Amino acid sequence: MIDWKPVVAESAYAASHLVWLYVPWALWAYWHARSGAVNRTGGLTALAGRLLLASLFVWMRMVEPNWITREETAIAVGARARIVLVSDLHLGAYKGAAFVERLAARINAEAADCVLIAGDFLYAPRFPVDTLLAPLKGIKQPVYAVLGNHDRHELGPGLTETQEIALVDQALERAGVRLIENQIVDCGGVAIAGVGDRWSGREDLRMVRAHQGSRPLVMLTHNPDTALDLNAPPVKLMLAAHTHGGQIRIPWLYKKVLPVQGPFDKGLHAPLRPGAPPVFVTSGLGETALPMRLFNPPVIDVILLH
Repeated sequence: MIDWKPVVAESAYAASHLVWLYVPWALWAYWHARSGAVNRTGGLTALAGRLLLASLFVWMRMVEPNWITREETAIAVGARARIVLVSDLHLGAYKGAAFVERLAARINAEAADCVLIAGDFLYAPRFPVDTLLAPLKGIKQPVYAVLGNHDRHELGPGLTETQEIALVDQALERAGVRLIENQIVDCGGVAIAGVGDRWSGREDLRMVRAHQGSRPLVMLTHNPDTALDLNAPPVKLMLAAHTHGGQIRIPWLYKKVLPVQGPFDKGLHAPLRPGAPPVFVTSGLGETALPMRLFNPPVIDVILLH
């Protein structure tokens, strides 16, 4: 059976470079308008509109997806910790090891207590998983992660979901990343609980609900909709991803395509009900479907807990 996802993704990636063929056509159209062969005012106005659209496309496709930004958010949980949160790298069709090398260097500059990765490492990978993930080993701080919905069914046909997740888990371990689903680890003055992805059927809140440790508990998962079922008092904060912040943030329209049921976009969200924790959603680093971002560049979120 043919796996069409990488074929479609690579085709979209390659086709996007055709925008550069627009340049000689635009020069010809400009000369044509100035020569008087067409109405000069109307021709130049139309050309300006086309150039604006082409420039926007270049920004969305070539510039913004590669522009790593930084956001800092302070959140009260009752203890101090400096956490770097990233997610949704979607390595494969659109981003590769070179992007991860840049990311690791930027993360190292933050001197965090730990780095948390909230899943979705892959998207139709064209290279071995080890090749894509290896640069994560350059991160100097402890790195903990959970998997996302895109970390299965991405390595092609012929593998079961269990085999695929095992391969990703092993590649992460070789890259110095510890998978903490159904585990609790310490980071600064807080405890981090890893919970599996909701869409993948790996969500299990029993460990979180049973936690009785002395450190404030911060929960890491991929899908923020997990908060719909979470009212456990031990959890002081939930960290999630999955939404990409809409990826292409055209006002009003992007909210129609957010892949969540709850009221989650990006940034800090108030508790859904008494006893539930606030939810912080990172808009991530990568892209799916279209290799584009708009008004929403890749982000490293620095979470200052106090």
